[in-house]
Amino acid sequence: MLYIDFNITQSSIDNGRLYLDAAHRSFFPEDCLGGRGTTEHAHGAVAIEANGELFETDIRVNTSRISPRKSFKSWLKSVGAVTGKTVRLHKLAERHFKLEYLG
Repeated sequence: MLYIDFNITQSSIDNGRLYLDAAHRSFFPEDCLGGRGTTEHAHGAVAIEANGELFETDIRVNTSRISPRKSFKSWLKSVGAVTGKTVRLHKLAERHFKLEYLG
């Protein structure tokens, strides 16, 4: 799998979070998956590219969804993200990803 498509939610826009279904956890290296709490950061990290900027982050996991710990609020604003629209997360390398707003 070279990419994942997911939809923007109002919570994404309000909180700057990107939410993916937990079924996609295998898309990321196992050592990059951590808990939701501030003391539950993963040992590893991934780099997510957005508008030419690189964001180093681990991936927060809960039972129904996963999300990068880093906020993407500025990126969501810059692309004019709207609830229900689609984003594609490309896997460029094992730990390097790139966001694309499909609208």
